[in-house]
Parts: sequence; C-alpha cells; structure tokens
Amino acid sequence: MVVGEMVQERELIIIGGGPGGYHAAIRAAQLGLEVTLIEKEQLGGVCLNKGCIPSKIYAHAAHMWQKAQQQTHLGIPVPQEPYQFANLAAHRETVMTRLREGVSQLCQAQKIEVVTGEASFLAEDRIGVTSGHQFDVYRFKQAIIATGQRPDNVTDALAGVALTAHTLFMQEEIPPSLIVIGQDVIALEAAFSYQALGSEVTLFVETPLSLEDSLEKELWRAAKKAGMRVVKDAAIATLDAQSSGITLTYEKGGKHTTIEAARLYEADLWRANTDNLGLERLGITTDERGYIEVDQALKTSSPSIWAIGDVIQGAVHLATNAIKQATVVAGQIAKQPTEWDETFIPRVYRTIPPMATVGWTSAEATQAGREVVVSTTPFRSNGYATLSNENDGHCTLVKDADTDELLGMHVIGEGAAELITMGTLGLEMVARDEDIRFPLYPHPSYAEVVMETADGWLDQTIHQPPKKKRPKKQVTT
Repeated sequence: MVVGEMVQERELIIIGGGPGGYHAAIRAAQLGLEVTLIEKEQLGGVCLNKGCIPSKIYAHAAHMWQKAQQQTHLGIPVPQEPYQFANLAAHRETVMTRLREGVSQLCQAQKIEVVTGEASFLAEDRIGVTSGHQFDVYRFKQAIIATGQRPDNVTDALAGVALTAHTLFMQEEIPPSLIVIGQDVIALEAAFSYQALGSEVTLFVETPLSLEDSLEKELWRAAKKAGMRVVKDAAIATLDAQSSGITLTYEKGGKHTTIEAARLYEADLWRANTDNLGLERLGITTDERGYIEVDQALKTSSPSIWAIGDVIQGAVHLATNAIKQATVVAGQIAKQPTEWDETFIPRVYRTIPPMATVGWTSAEATQAGREVVVSTTPFRSNGYATLSNENDGHCTLVKDADTDELLGMHVIGEGAAELITMGTLGLEMVARDEDIRFPLYPHPSYAEVVMETADGWLDQTIHQPPKKKRPKKQVTT
C-alpha cells in the first residue's frame, strides 16, 4: 500500500455519491464551499445503478407494452411479436450510463473533486481513503455521511433463486414465473411490471395496506384485471430452493397450498452501509443494524459530521427524502436558513395504474381526532382519461369538516405521480377547500380530476350525478 506523504486539507467531505451525496455536493458548491465527494463504486449510487432508475425503466416499459396492445381504437395495430426483453436490458444500461455521465459532468462543472475509493474515519476531523494500493488522508472541517443501505435477508439456501432489491430489476431475461412477498413500493412495482412483461406473478401481501381504502380496492381490482394472483394474509410455511426455482407452501384458513416459481423476491430487511466507516472511533451512535442516530438538524453525535438519506435511523427509505436532506444540510453548513421537515412526504408507486399519496388518509385523520369530509372522483368521468383510454383509477381528497383544511390527497390512475405535487403544495401551504377549487384547470387534462374531487366536497361535481337528492327550489316570478 502506498501512503500519502501528507494530510490533505479539505473544507467539506461527502461520503457516498448517490442522490443524497451528489445533491449535497452540488448545492454546497453552489453556496461557495470547496467540496470533495468520495464514492467507492459508481456515481449515482444504488438509486441510479440498481434501484430507482432501473425499476422505473421496467415500470415504464411494462406500461408501454400494455398500452401497445390496447390501441386498436386509434388505428394502432397490436404488436405481432413477443416482448423483446433483451432490448429492455440494453436500454437500461444505456440510460444508467447516460445519467452517470451527467452526474459526473455536473460535478465537474461545479468544480467538485470526485475521489474513487473507500472512506473510513480516523479521527473527528480526519478520513482515510483506500483506492487500490493507494491510501490518502484528508483533514476536513465538515463531513456528510450519505452511504445508504443494502439488502440483508437472502440466505445461502435461497441465493440461487431469490432476488434482492438490488438484483430485482437487473435481470437479463424475464423469469417465466415470480413469487413476490411484501407490499412495499419495490414489491408492488415488481409484481405489476413483471406481470405485464410476461411473468406469471403470485403476490403475497398482508392487508390492509397503509393506503386510503379506495386506493387499495382499486389496486387489487387492477391486479386481478392484469391476471396476477394475489394471496392476502397467508402464513408462509416453507420455502425450498432447487436448481429450477423455488417451492413455497403457505397456510390460509387451515389449508396448506404449495406453489412453484422460477424466481422469488421477498421484501428486504436492510442494513446501513456503515460497517467500515470507523464510526466507533468517534463515538457516533448507531443501532444494531448500523443506522446512524441524528438530531432534528440531521447532525450526528460528532459536532462536525452530518448524515442524510437511507443511512440514518428511522428514515423513510426514499430518494425524495435524501435529496431534500442533502440541500438542507448543505445549506446549514453554508450558514443558510434551512430546515428539514418530513411532515408531508409524497409517496409514488409505479404500479399499473400508478398510485401516489400524501398527507393523512381518512382513517388516520379520524384517528387523530379530526372530523373529515372525503370526496372521490373516478377517472372515467374525466374527458382526457376517456380519450386516452386511461379510465382506471380515481382521486380522493380528505379535508377537515370544521376548518375546510386539506388533510390528504390520494390518487390511483395515469399521471398520479405528477398530480400528487398539487396535494403536496396544498398541504405545505395549509390550503383550504376554496384554494383547491378556485384556480383554473387546463381542459382537457387529468388535473381536472382534482378539480372535480374538490367540487365533490360540496356535492357540486359537473360530471357525476348528485350523491343525495336535492330539494327543489321555489322560483317566484
């Protein structure tokens, strides 16, 4: 090993080049800080190279393939050849390469020093970086840990046939059959994507999900329509792996049933990527799975070291959070007035159709002591949904009956991921029903579903029959 001759001085060091890390690096550089970003593998982290981006490529391809077979009414013929999965795998690699290069170019443009290697804390103000036979030491003023997490639940007995969140969307061929166990976003997206692309999917879930009831009902209706087998609230008795695949036996209602599949995905247990960071040398507190304890400002127990994203204890494992935390911490280090607030976190599921939710469900609001008014509008009543043949789904809005304050927005249907931003903004601005009803909405558009849902609070939707019979008014002349 070659050891650097001297300690190199740095202002801000960030460990981890995923969404949290590179967003923090760019924002800190924009605010005038000198930044060194250390990544041991590839820029973009798990999100770009194994998770968010590959999974959404699969989800987009699945949706497009499904649509391609349902466009004869527009004069578009049904494809005559089977799905070309090899082309999807090649496209996945092209997209990831392009995005990685984009992150690299952005770092170069901001004059961010990118170091490839594995970092470990040597002291409260020093980091050692190993890269091959080279070992360099850096003294820093501030540091951000953004190393993420990894799956930690595939046993050796299942290793040949069980997929993890990091391999689930990196397959080179479509499995003829797939068992999915779980109801988190990864499990649901995988189930719908693989079913649409040609796998026979069996999905095991525990109900109810933490969704608005109306969304969950629509989700299972969509799964049935897609031909997916959904097994609810069953106990997995045995899992056995063979060279040809997996054999699973489950118990439900006193009856045991055995099924087989080529591949298995079970919602992961996770472990933080902190094993080799040397945090014990600094007395930085972690839990039994390596997650770092931080305060409300995202600072660790060491005064000059921060942590963001999936590596922190109790985190909601979304790149959305890591990205926001990154800009908040960069701002705090640069003495800017920033604050981390996780009150309203939009969650998006790229199922078919997609779902998005933010704020309280009606059940959560009621449990919190609020009296609520709930309004739901189906997509089939929307002109743009009808002309684009995207009639499945609906929008649900929840408001406080006394104050008219918006409490939650829940959408399943085409464009849900984009529509949910309206709800997030409304919640952040403490919007009331009139704030949702007052603006002009483009016509025709999916956004009009939100407008009609808000009108539904007062039973004044234009494109739905009245919920209750209205008394006739006397007209005097």
